[in-house]
Amino acid sequence: MSDEGILANAMMDMIGTCADVTRIEDVAARLFVSPRTLQRAARKYIGLSPSALIRRRRLQEAADRSRTDPATDLAAIAAELGYTDHAHLTNDFQKFLGFTPSTYRQSALQDQAENMATVDS
Repeated sequence: MSDEGILANAMMDMIGTCADVTRIEDVAARLFVSPRTLQRAARKYIGLSPSALIRRRRLQEAADRSRTDPATDLAAIAAELGYTDHAHLTNDFQKFLGFTPSTYRQSALQDQAENMATVDS
């Protein structure tokens, strides 16, 4: 595998496992390369930009936290995941997933309640 391919793998590992990585610059600094180098490697080997990969991981984490911990305030989840505010998280959620975090949370809670009712029957 080429050095660029190894870099792409390292970038994917870091983005997938490091919750404190919220910007491409975070990854670039940790891998000692420029953001542009990461963008080229990502385009060639992954097909998505580093920013898209980071966004995907953050949205997955937000969705998971919204579903599994419904008592947690969505603004707190947004802050913990590096969003500037609740509205920023909501905009990303709506744009990329097609619904708001609140709607997702309500739907997940409804599904859980229906599953519990089915089990109890």
